[in-house]
Amino acid sequence: MDKTILKKRVDISTWSTILTILTMAALIGICIWQFNKNENEAICWLLLAIMVVWSFFTLFYCPMYLRLTEDSLNVETSLRIKSFPLSEIEEVKICPPTMAERRICGSGGFFGYWGWFREPSIGKYFAYYGMASQTFLIRLKSGRQYMLGCRDAKEMAKELGKALQNQA
Repeated sequence: MDKTILKKRVDISTWSTILTILTMAALIGICIWQFNKNENEAICWLLLAIMVVWSFFTLFYCPMYLRLTEDSLNVETSLRIKSFPLSEIEEVKICPPTMAERRICGSGGFFGYWGWFREPSIGKYFAYYGMASQTFLIRLKSGRQYMLGCRDAKEMAKELGKALQNQA
């Protein structure tokens, strides 16, 4: 087991929290309304299926913690750990997303921001963050980019930069 250098929690923005609560409340409310009407159960089952699928993707992609170890940077979600070996990371920089970002496929606030995005100044990247003000960008040697976020992202980026220098 790798020794942990730094572990930071991912905070979800107020907007994401409100969006998540309203979306889930609306879906549940429509289901209850449809069940009470006893007219269109198919709509209710469809909405329940959508909630299950969304919940699965949320558990699979919504970041909870970032953990920097001696050998890797890990994004920890409820169902998996996405690991970036330090040997594959080429660059790290503080780089919050801008208002110009466009979602390709993923969540634009439902339980945070995760999925594929494109931005004119950065290009295409995969996001794992909860608040745009707490982000940094890593670029892998393969050219892939990831926008990551956590509490005190500047400290995480600084420690990651040190770890990358120690790898060289």
